[in-house]
Amino acid sequence: MAENNEPKTVCVSVFKSGESTTTEREFTEKWIELINTLERSKSGNFCEKA
Repeated sequence: MAENNEPKTVCVSVFKSGESTTTEREFTEKWIELINTLERSKSGNFCEKA
């Protein structure tokens, strides 16, 4: 059997340009997007008693 020695990509770029670097603005926008996603997932009221 032939071995596949190609490295597997663990991380992928979330930026559309495909470049290896990004601007500070694009980086900040992605952080805001991540924080908003996390905050939306906390929509349940965990203090409420059943």
